[in-house]
Amino acid sequence: MTGLSDIEMMRALVGVKYRQQQESFSRLMAQENKLRASLRKLDAHLAESRSSTDAPQKAIGADVIWQTWVGRKKREINIQLAQVLAVKERHIAQVRQAYGKVLVTDALHEQMSTEVKQKKAQSQLDRAISSMLF
Repeated sequence: MTGLSDIEMMRALVGVKYRQQQESFSRLMAQENKLRASLRKLDAHLAESRSSTDAPQKAIGADVIWQTWVGRKKREINIQLAQVLAVKERHIAQVRQAYGKVLVTDALHEQMSTEVKQKKAQSQLDRAISSMLF
């Protein structure tokens, strides 16, 4: 019976580790989505500024300065996004491994539970048979 309790404890620990991995992964996904939204926002602002025909801004070169700033900002965000995607790739493997451990411990628990039930049933059957013989 101690084997089953050990499996149950291991199953609980593996489940906690898996949930931690999932939470960490969801934070990475949120960060990725935030960066992608920032890029879309910058692209929208850039498209809006290009469609604008504000002659005074063009005359003093403000449009060029704005486009340069947007280009730098997009580059910074793309670098951050690349870093997040690299970390995300590693986390995907960790989440998959943690999920595999959950599946294995669940299967072990089910197998051990079945064995315990079968042994208990066999024991009861043996007792019933022996009581009938004597």
